[in-house]
Amino acid sequence: MEYLQTYAPYALFILNFLLALKLFARTDELEKLKSELMKYSMEHFVTKDIYADNHRALQEQISQMRQDVSDVKNLIISDISNRRQNI
Repeated sequence: MEYLQTYAPYALFILNFLLALKLFARTDELEKLKSELMKYSMEHFVTKDIYADNHRALQEQISQMRQDVSDVKNLIISDISNRRQNI
């Protein structure tokens, strides 16, 4: 009993301190945080499927651009070689 009277104020102080720091979360606070995180993630991130589709489309566009640049390069080379032969 003597220990209880001696250390009870310290225990209450520590408990109040931990409660003030909000180390213990309540269910309604967790639900609110979960909904905020879900909303944030839906606004700022895309799903893996959408990312994969967009990545595939981008790769196809880059491949087409490479082919177009190669075609232009070949046309320029052939034009230059034709001009040199005509000189």
